[in-house]
Amino acid sequence: MVSGPVPAPHLAPVLSPGGGNPFIVHRNRLDVYHRARVAGLADAAYVALVEAADDRVAAVAGTGFRATPLVDLTGGQPVPPALAGLGPVVAKVETANVSGSHKARHLFGLLLRLLIDEAAGGAPEPGATGPLAIASCGNAALGAAMVAASARRALRVFVPTDANPAVVAQLDALGADVVTCPRRPGEEGDPCVLRLHESLAAGARPFTVQGPLEPAVIDGARTIGLELADQLAAAGLRAADLFVQIGGGALATAVMDGMARSGGPGLPRLHPVQAASAHPYVAGWRRIAPALLARLGLPDPAPDLRPDRAWAQALAGPAADGRLRLPDDLDAIAHLMAPWPGTPHSVASGILDDLTYDWRTVLSHQIRTGGWPQLADEATLAEAAVLAAGLVTPPPDATGAAGLAGLLAAARADGLPPRTHGEALVVLLTGVDRAWTPPAP
Repeated sequence: MVSGPVPAPHLAPVLSPGGGNPFIVHRNRLDVYHRARVAGLADAAYVALVEAADDRVAAVAGTGFRATPLVDLTGGQPVPPALAGLGPVVAKVETANVSGSHKARHLFGLLLRLLIDEAAGGAPEPGATGPLAIASCGNAALGAAMVAASARRALRVFVPTDANPAVVAQLDALGADVVTCPRRPGEEGDPCVLRLHESLAAGARPFTVQGPLEPAVIDGARTIGLELADQLAAAGLRAADLFVQIGGGALATAVMDGMARSGGPGLPRLHPVQAASAHPYVAGWRRIAPALLARLGLPDPAPDLRPDRAWAQALAGPAADGRLRLPDDLDAIAHLMAPWPGTPHSVASGILDDLTYDWRTVLSHQIRTGGWPQLADEATLAEAAVLAAGLVTPPPDATGAAGLAGLLAAARADGLPPRTHGEALVVLLTGVDRAWTPPAP
């Protein structure tokens, strides 16, 4: 089994270097482990199954799964001017993870579920014997392809017409069946997602990072939240605010779920971050928040141009005292979370899902914690990628640094809530810059 810490960032001081397979270290808090135990697998059998699967992933990807580092972006000297006065700002760095992002964690959790069901000798679930299928043009597709190849499972990947040729070439090399999806006349919604659903209807099994399609993919990335909570506690810090980039929303859901299961001291305010050029989640929130207040019989406290923070404060109380039941009370107004019209464009191309599929769970976490969403413009998204590249290695791309962009945008717009000693701002850096090459030794 591959072991040892993920390569440490070169400038930001490392608070925790990582190490240890998270699917083993945190197994008692994962659904997949409890599924294994209910199915009759002993603890040792579960550990052996994970180790064997991880070895196969390492043979394909060059690395297996282990805890990723937590770094202090404001702990070095000099502090980057963009972060001056904001510290401590800490980052969970996923860029050296399997396939270069967090996506493979999601999909390894799903693979373990399949392997456990097979080991237990139960009847396969519907579609379990068909090909695996995913709609993606980047990190999720590569993560899926590496995990599927490690288990010798057929994978069909639906990609857009402008998919990165280098990514497509990697998918081909990993044995994936790549299907290009042009937009059909009069068609609304992401054509890749539409073709995916057609494939699922024909018997394929979802192997995609969308919780509503396959809830098990949330479980694997809960390991990020579990690790984060442990690492913060070991560093004597508590997360006050967490900025997470969202496309489909599974990452934010999983990290918050993991932190909640850690048993740590409370949850941070969640700030979902999207690009100003295309933001279906934020647009939906801005329709849903006033509607929720109206359903509760509460006045709208935010007639000004920056209402998000005021709405968050007004809804946090009803969520805490039970007047607002989440996520159940969202069902009646779900139509207000609509797909983004047209074809979106951004330097952070990996978060341009036309709809935030896991929006109910993201919004529930956001409201309960008193958080609010944050937009980042193109200049700030590009700035965050450059800033992160000077602090961690391998560096993230603009998508992977979008959470940091959201923090910068929030600090410059309305300012950040006051913090007490020991409270930190937290971002995730995930999604390696695939144009980056390691420096020569």
